[in-house]
Amino acid sequence: MRNLWPLILGLFLIPIFIPISVQAASLRVPILTYHYIASNPNPKDRARNSLSVSPDKFEAQMQYLAQNGYTPITLDTLYGIFDEQTFAPAKPIVLTFDDGYEDFYTNAFPILRRFNFHAVSFIPTGLIGGSYYMNWNQIKEIASSGLVTFEGHSVTHANLPSLSFAAALKQLVDSKNVLQANTGYPVNFVAYPYGSTDGTIQSAARQAGYIGGVGTWYGKAWGPSMNMPRIKISGFWSIKEFAARL
Repeated sequence: MRNLWPLILGLFLIPIFIPISVQAASLRVPILTYHYIASNPNPKDRARNSLSVSPDKFEAQMQYLAQNGYTPITLDTLYGIFDEQTFAPAKPIVLTFDDGYEDFYTNAFPILRRFNFHAVSFIPTGLIGGSYYMNWNQIKEIASSGLVTFEGHSVTHANLPSLSFAAALKQLVDSKNVLQANTGYPVNFVAYPYGSTDGTIQSAARQAGYIGGVGTWYGKAWGPSMNMPRIKISGFWSIKEFAARL
């Protein structure tokens, strides 16, 4: 009888590939939300307290991600995975930063660049250049690195459901067009200011040309959506508490 051992052994040497469709269907990706990467200059401002992560804590969190095999990706890459156009890294994660504050340029971006981490910054275009916000030169400099994509966050950080459909659509369209003109690439995603959205606003976002959106409700993303969940990061968390949410 023919010796079957070479055939049997060969079966164990054949690379095993998991179909992208299986990979995408089982994926749960944390999308982290940051606002200020700075210590709160006014501890009595409790709202600011809940949105502030000090640069030291932020760097420690990025160090944790690097040491534990996480790969920060953009939302475009996430959709490529969900749409079965690309393979996912072992531990994909999305780092998002809302509102375009200047400390993203001074504090967050140097740390992201040091770790070679991709990130997403949501910009209210009408506030750019004002007090506490980045200016367009800073945004263009960051965009030129290829590490950060800038996405929509309305023009004036408006509570979109409180507006008429026409006014909300204008906020979404104008902010998209201004961002595209300043960054030179398509703007495909929107973060709803205050996390406020509904079916009408999501319809307006689609009409404005966005293919996806993020809110502020807690959870991990599992597929394309106009209102994907995110995980808001607290500056009060220890690294253990941070890791538990991933």
